[in-house]
Amino acid sequence: MVYALSTTIRVSERTKKMLTKVLISLESELGRRLDFDEVIRILIERSGFRKPELLLRLKEMSVPREVAEKAHEILEREVGFEEEVFERRYGFRYKRSS
Repeated sequence: MVYALSTTIRVSERTKKMLTKVLISLESELGRRLDFDEVIRILIERSGFRKPELLLRLKEMSVPREVAEKAHEILEREVGFEEEVFERRYGFRYKRSS
C-alpha cells in the first residue's frame, strides 16, 4: 500500500494496548499481517454497519416505506459482511458444506 501523506497521532499507553489487541484479533480473523493504519481503517469502516440498537428501534416504529427499504439494504450488507468473515475464518470447509 502506498501512502501519500503520513501523520503522527498521540494515544495513551492504554489505548495503544487496546489497539494492539484489536490488531492481533483482526490478523487472526483475516489471516494476514496488518499495521495500525489498516486496523483503524477497518474499525472505522465497520462502525458504520454495526448499529443493532437502531435496527431494534426501527422494528418498533411505524416508518415510511423508504426508511424500511434502507434498513433492508443495511441488513443485506450486514449479512454479506458476516458471510465474508465466516468464509475467511473457515475457508475451504465453508465452501464444501454449503
